[in-house]
Amino acid sequence: MSTADINKVDSDESKTLDKQQIEAEEKEIMLKESEATEADVELRNDGGPVKAALSGDITEQGREDEEAIEKDIDNEKAHDKTDDETKSKQRFQFLQTCPFSQYLHQTANENDGDNATNKKSFGMFNVYPKIFKKQSATNEAALASMETLEDKLDTPNDGMENVKLDIVDDQEGKVATRLPLKERIRQKKFITDDLLVCGVVVLVLLAVIVGIVIGARVGPPNERPLRLGRFITTQTSCGLVEGILEKAVYQFFSIPYAVPPVGERRFTYAQPLNDLSMCWNGTLDVHKKGPPCIQLLENGTVIGEEDCLTLDIVTPHVRYDSPLPVVVLIGANTLAGGVGPVQPSATYAWTNEVVFVRPNFRLGAFGFLALDILSQSKYPPSSGNYGLSDLVVALQWIQYNIKNFGGDPTSVTLLGHRAGATLTAALTTVRRAHSLYSRAWLSSPSVIFPGEPLERAHKNNEQFKHILKCNDVECLRRANPMEIISATPDTWLGSDAHTLPRTGETKRSWLVLDGEYLRTHAYESWDSQKEAKNIGKEKFFKPLVFGTSQHSAHSALLRNKHVEWSAELVEREVEASALGDRNLTRDMLDLYGRTYLGLAELTSAVRTLCPLVSLARMRLGAPLYVVTAAGVARGAGPATADADIEAMLGSLKSTAPETRRFIAAMQQLFYYFVWHGKTAAGMGGLVEVGQDSRPLAGLPACDRLIQEDIVPRYAHVD
Repeated sequence: MSTADINKVDSDESKTLDKQQIEAEEKEIMLKESEATEADVELRNDGGPVKAALSGDITEQGREDEEAIEKDIDNEKAHDKTDDETKSKQRFQFLQTCPFSQYLHQTANENDGDNATNKKSFGMFNVYPKIFKKQSATNEAALASMETLEDKLDTPNDGMENVKLDIVDDQEGKVATRLPLKERIRQKKFITDDLLVCGVVVLVLLAVIVGIVIGARVGPPNERPLRLGRFITTQTSCGLVEGILEKAVYQFFSIPYAVPPVGERRFTYAQPLNDLSMCWNGTLDVHKKGPPCIQLLENGTVIGEEDCLTLDIVTPHVRYDSPLPVVVLIGANTLAGGVGPVQPSATYAWTNEVVFVRPNFRLGAFGFLALDILSQSKYPPSSGNYGLSDLVVALQWIQYNIKNFGGDPTSVTLLGHRAGATLTAALTTVRRAHSLYSRAWLSSPSVIFPGEPLERAHKNNEQFKHILKCNDVECLRRANPMEIISATPDTWLGSDAHTLPRTGETKRSWLVLDGEYLRTHAYESWDSQKEAKNIGKEKFFKPLVFGTSQHSAHSALLRNKHVEWSAELVEREVEASALGDRNLTRDMLDLYGRTYLGLAELTSAVRTLCPLVSLARMRLGAPLYVVTAAGVARGAGPATADADIEAMLGSLKSTAPETRRFIAAMQQLFYYFVWHGKTAAGMGGLVEVGQDSRPLAGLPACDRLIQEDIVPRYAHVD
């Protein structure tokens, strides 16, 4: 009812007192209702109960009630917030190290420096609460104020149920989902999928890292990189060298290991390359084989050069992990010269996993000439054995550098053949060489070593000075290399390993007791080493294996001496020897037969096999093998002195099953020794190697020759 209607009622004076009183009461009720209605309309027009509450129209009692309610709500919110934070930490703690999240954390700290302290408590996930914190707090405050005012004003319930909708959060989530990743990073609005993706990326990276580490440990070793797919570079103590990949192995040829022995250094002991001025700049190309040391071959041909102190390396791997055993090949037919079968094998380096090293060393007069004018040119006086010094320096180089070629410097086997085996045997008596190798295998060496003083060697070599017409060192060093070879007496050349001994024959050894490298007889040195080993005083007595062929004297020189060897010719040859002079012709022919093979076997027994039996079995107690296989040499002839080396290094080729079995037997013996430092089980004392390896009870013929003082008196000399 409007105010005009109420006034209209007041103007009606004709009504009774009772009616007037009743009307007055109704009027008062109507005025109250009208004021309430206008106040309600005004509140709705001005913003509702929130504005009225903020404008201070609520009573003091309402304010106190409202403050109490808000305090309870704040406490609940604080409790809920703490629970939410704790759950958030527990839920996302495993992602703290994610680089992506750390980047977000760093960006948030730069933009909101004032809140850095609070953010640290959340780690990298402080961005997520920040996005929704402001909006959630505003909505909760508004809802709390509305609920408080509604309770205080007793707003009539119109039958509608109050429903709280988090419209803002829902819209924000949808908007963030629609944004690109870069935009979400810029606005720091992220969704759960972003965190899950980051976690997956971290797990994948961890799996890749673990796979790489495991693969590096259990996979094949890493090789050095190749240039153009063929050339490989590695380091030496004197500079870089570049080898070549051929036949599935890496080959390095003619690497210098000592100062060139030319000019003033002719007839001097080898000097290592320990001065940078003697090294090379850049990378040295070692793709091709260089010349050997100058020497005179058995056919009278001169080959090689004086500047020859280099070595060849063949290795299946160039790496530093899993180093392989090293085999040093020392070969020469005689100490005057002669190219033998001791050459590195690419195939066997790969199949047997070893590193082959073949050093060049001086031969003939260039390697072993001992003269008084040379000894007097240095202090203390000494000369001779220059080739032996070359090998010592080569072994030192191997110790310093072989690790750069995939080799193990703690596992070095010396493989000597013929004159090279004689030098190897001499090396075992040189004290300065004891730490440079691990073991030695000697094939067909001489057992005759120098025992006379150096002055006696000077007198024996006076003939050389007279032929060359030199009376001082300068003359010797100015002489042309061909003049030195021509001045070498014929009696100094060749070998007597293929002929029966003659009574009164002269023996001449290239090796001498120079006082520098060889100081005592080899037998005395070995005896002292054995004694020191027995009392545990010294441990430099290295494992040794000796061996030769039953027909090591078989050669083209002996075979072609007669067109056909008849029984009469064989008997005549034995009768003319020292054996005939001792009336042993008939006994030896009964033991060995009257054929060419019998003659070759008898000559081998006197010159090589039986002297080795006396040395290896009786003196050193070292294993000795005898190659008895027939038909394994080239042309299906008897096994020569080269048969065992050719089998071990792969140069003996044959399709015959018997020969292949012999090759396998020799390789099993040798490479087991190389890898394990000892002979295979069952190989002790004397071993026969035919198509297989088996113990040999004894050699009665050798026992007879030893009793008759033929052995080792007439052993061959290199």
